[in-house]
This record gives sequence, C-alpha cells and structure tokens, in this order.
Amino acid sequence: MLDTTLKTRFVPGTHLKGYVSGGNWVFLLPSLELEQIVCIGVLSFASIDMLSRTGRCVWIVSSNTNQLNRAVATWKHITPKNVNFFVSEDGISLPFPSQTSDLVVIAGRKGLSQFQRNPRLLWEVRRVLKSNGLLYLEVGGVIGDRFDKKSSEHIIDYFGGGQLFWLTPSNGEMQTAVPLSDCETINYFLNHSLYSPSIKWRYLGPIEHLWNKNPVLARLTRRYGLLGGSGALNTIDQPPAYLQTIMREAGLKSDRYRWGLVARGNYNSRKVLFYLFDRATGSPEYIVKMTRDPLLNFRLENEYRSLTRMKEKGIGDQENLPQLVFQGHHAGLAIIGETLINGVAFRTRTQATADCPYASAAIHWLTRLGRETADHSTATSDQVTRHLRTLFERFRELYSLAPDEQEFMAEQIAEISNNVQSFPLVFQHGNPGIWNVLVTPHGGIVFIDWEAAETQGMPLWDLLYFLRSYSVWVARSRGTRNPLKGFERQFLLESPLSRTVVESVERYCHQIDLPGSLVQPLFYTCWMHQALTEATRLPPDGLEKGGSIKLLRLCIAKRDAPTLRNLFSLNSTNNRPVEHAQGAYALLTETRDGE
Repeated sequence: MLDTTLKTRFVPGTHLKGYVSGGNWVFLLPSLELEQIVCIGVLSFASIDMLSRTGRCVWIVSSNTNQLNRAVATWKHITPKNVNFFVSEDGISLPFPSQTSDLVVIAGRKGLSQFQRNPRLLWEVRRVLKSNGLLYLEVGGVIGDRFDKKSSEHIIDYFGGGQLFWLTPSNGEMQTAVPLSDCETINYFLNHSLYSPSIKWRYLGPIEHLWNKNPVLARLTRRYGLLGGSGALNTIDQPPAYLQTIMREAGLKSDRYRWGLVARGNYNSRKVLFYLFDRATGSPEYIVKMTRDPLLNFRLENEYRSLTRMKEKGIGDQENLPQLVFQGHHAGLAIIGETLINGVAFRTRTQATADCPYASAAIHWLTRLGRETADHSTATSDQVTRHLRTLFERFRELYSLAPDEQEFMAEQIAEISNNVQSFPLVFQHGNPGIWNVLVTPHGGIVFIDWEAAETQGMPLWDLLYFLRSYSVWVARSRGTRNPLKGFERQFLLESPLSRTVVESVERYCHQIDLPGSLVQPLFYTCWMHQALTEATRLPPDGLEKGGSIKLLRLCIAKRDAPTLRNLFSLNSTNNRPVEHAQGAYALLTETRDGE
C-alpha cells in the first residue's frame, strides 16, 4: 500500500518554483543525444545546463571576455564538468577541427544580423558542423531583430535544409513551438490558450491573437526559431525524429500527424507536451508527455503503470479517462503518449456553488472510483497503522509540531488500529485538485495527470483533497483571497458547501463500507500526507509557511468546528446514501453505473 508515497524522498527545495530546466527549444531537435555542442555567445545557465545533458561536450565561445568571465565567476560552483569556455578574439574563428560538431547554437536574437555582417561566420559554422549537423538560432520578438524571411531561407538553403518555427512568448524562455508553415496548429494554440502570452496582463488575451494574425504586426513582434541543416529534414512538418521512432514502434505513422510543442510551467516537474493532430480530421488526437530531467522519470512511469492498471480493471473509458497509446525513453527521459480528451478547465465552467453540477460530477466520479476499486482483503488496520507511522516519522523530521499537536496526530494514527474490520484500500489519484479536472463538451468530468496515483491508496483522501481545493475556489469567487481563510469559511464553518462536504463523505463511506470511526484519522492524515508532498516545493527554511501544514494546524485547533463535528460523528451503523441534489446528473450517472 502507498507504494508511490513510501518510495518518495521528501527533500525540501528539490522542486522549487522558478527552478525550471531551460533550453526548451532543445526538444525540437531530431535527437537529444549529441557529442559536441558549440554555443556562439552566452546563453542562460538554465539553457547551458540542459545542453550539458544533451551533449557530451559543450563549448561556450564569445569575443566578449568580460561576459565570459562573469559567467565563469557566477557559475563556478555549479557549472557541469563537460562545459568549457573559449575566448574568440574576432568573434568569428571557431577553435574546432572541421566536421566535429553536432550542433551550433547562436545565442540571443541577432543571429541573422551576425551572419549578414560577417558572411565568414556562416562559412565557419558550416565548416565545424558534421555532415548531418544542425544550426539553431532565434530572431524576432519585441526586442530582437526583425524577421527576414528571405535571409532565413538563404541560411536554410546554405546548410542543406531546415525548418522555421513560431515561438511564444516574445521574450524569455521559449514555451511554445509550432512549425511556421502549420497555420492550423498555430490557430488552434491561439484559440485554446496553448501559448505563453508576451504581455501578462489580465484580459489582454486578444492582443496575442492580434499580433499573430495580423501580417504586419506579426512581422514586427513574432518570435521565430530556425533549425538548419540536412539533419533537420526529417522533422519538416512531422514530430522530432526521436518521437517518430517511438511512434513507429507503437504502430503509428508519424506522417499522419501535425504537431505543436508546449513546455510551460514554473516547476521542473512539469512535462514537455507534444500535441498530435490527425491530418485527416484536423482534430487533436494524442498528447505526448516527456520529462525534463531523468530524476523525474518515476512520476511519468507511475502514470503509465496506473493508467494501465485502471484499464485492466475496466475503470473509465475513452470519454472520461486518458487511454495509453505508447511509451518509451529517449536520452534517458521518459515519454508516454495518451489519447487527448476534449475538454476545458474545470475552473472555467464551475458555478462555484454548493450545488454546481460539475463539482457534483467530480465528487460522484471520485466516489465511484473508490467503490469500484475498494479492496478489503489486502491490508489489516495494523498494517495501515504501521505505514502511517512511518510517514508520521518523516513528517516530524521536517515539521516542528507542538507537543500537543504531535500527541493528537499520534492518537489519530493509533485510532486506525482499533478498527477490528479489515481496512479498505482504494485506487487513489493522489492529486485531484480542481486544476487537474476537465469538463467535456457533454458535461462529463475527466481527471488528468495520474503521476501521483496509488494503486493501493487510502480511502477518502482523494475526496477530501478535491473538496478542500473546491472550497478554496468557492471562497475565492466570493472575494476571499487567502486560501486558509477561504477553507475555514466554506469548509469548516456552517455554509451550503459544508453541508455538501458532510453529505459527500457520508455517501463515500457508505459506498465502500468504510467505518465512520475512521473518518477523523483519515481526515488528519490526509493533510499530513499533503504536507509531506508539499515539502519538496518549499525551501528548507520556509517549510512552516506551507499551505498544507498551516491547514493541518488549523484543523487541529478547530477540531470542534461545525463541519468537523458532523464529519467525525458519522458511524458505520447509520452510514447511508444521500440523494444528490442534481437529479438530471444523478440519472446520467445511474445509467453509466448500470453499463
């Protein structure tokens, strides 16, 4: 039980916000396994770090001695050992034998102008590249040189082939890339907000559309990527070669699909995504997920195992659960392909009320998942208690609880062992916040991102997690910006939503035959578990500021709050199903249950 959680090392600061691998354009290359890479100019450290994992040897070449010295001094303790620096006096001559480099990168947005000012540099780059070597540069954006299509095409011809990409945002790390010739995919990305806005002001989404769809403005503000070289020919209008290989092994014809890349997010655990569009229908058919760092492969591999197990158990279908299509690895990075379910973010559809039909559907889905996967034969209460005590010891190593708080938590875990019945384990999503929920065009609910799933997880935890995230969203919609205060007002105190919480938990207990005496210990250990997982996203000296530990302390202090009194008074003898307020939706779900 809790295999994923128990195998995880909860090390503070390992997944801090903002510490994201750079050089997302690297994923556009035909291969991420190269020998020698040459950078003309100094890229960001995040990009250099990514290149150091892509090539066996990386050279940073620049005529700006001060710039190189600053980079060396800044990165001296963290620069990978395979990164080298070289001062080129004229900024043109490259100190490498002919045909020895796999990739040459022009740093910054002035690559075209560098070649235009120094034609010899163009020759020098081609000299050091292998016969199938590649050149990458960017141009455009609001601070770069204007895009010159004729010059770009000249460079592509000079290197024997290549491709142009539409990139967003206009500045900073590239986070979206689509082949420039693929107007359909570009428009899809714009219409479905799959780009990174260049100006992050609220309600200015139409500006991005204006910039990109108006020919004149696009020429002045768009950002472009150029991948030149004969080695890039097999990527034209098709996914990168390494992805094509994995697709072919799964029986898919890569030439059937248009594609676009999305690499957004402030955490290194966020995946690089490829959207694959069927050329015949024009619709997105698959989404491909790829890790940024081999250390995070286990998350994607766990999602693959979890979805495979759910399919074996007959849980979910193509309308409400991603279906696996293929898996593989490239350059030590995990890759999985899944069916793309058409849906929009839950937050854009919910009414943020106690009787919202989409919230009701999500609650029903989690309850049904618990009911259909409940296993009363695998674990005893004593075994569950031992595992939770292990987590509690890890928790105490990280967080400083007051003596009475420690005693309270120890009592909660001990209470589980007092249960004389077998303990039901369930299939657990692990991170069912409202941000991981989609609403389909027919009003159905889809939970995505199963990386934290547990095939033998704890009952109630998923439902409590969703209810907590939804209560915060409801409070936010009413003007309460502080998540802790919002949770207290909507969840702990008397409110229409708090009544839904009690009814939902009671129904869940009835559905999986969970004794009411276990609600309280499961409630508190749920937030202990969330505090553990949150620790990796917090700096070591900022653990006490985490949202989950604050919530746990609040719930201990407010254990006599109205909602908690009602929850903890449930017992196994009077657990009974509660009819849902949404009759139309109940009819729909009853039909599905009977299938």
